Amino acid sequence: MDLFLDILSLTFILLGALLAVSTALGVARFRDTVSRMHASSKPQTMGLALTLIGVILHIIVHGDLSIQVRGDLGMLVLIMLFALMTAPVIGNRISHVAKREGLIDREALSRDDEATTIKH
Repeated sequence: MDLFLDILSLTFILLGALLAVSTALGVARFRDTVSRMHASSKPQTMGLALTLIGVILHIIVHGDLSIQVRGDLGMLVLIMLFALMTAPVIGNRISHVAKREGLIDREALSRDDEATTIKH
């Protein structure tokens, strides 16, 4: 059973790392603010959550669950909750600033709800 849980925790950690790398590539390669914002919020948050789940699972399997270890687990859970609560808010604020500053490439959008002319 420990081998299965080790493989599962390693899988979570590797998937989280893969999502973090895809976030870095997306931020470096995408050209406009909206695309970069999407790349920096969605996979980054999921990558962090998967990595922390893998670490928590590994600690539960191999730790002695003393008071210090339980405190560390609590901190990891709080980090994950903080990231899940703040990432959407930060993405929303960045999009509002990008819209106000005119940093959105409207030609690259597949749908523009604020367009003044209707394209056919």
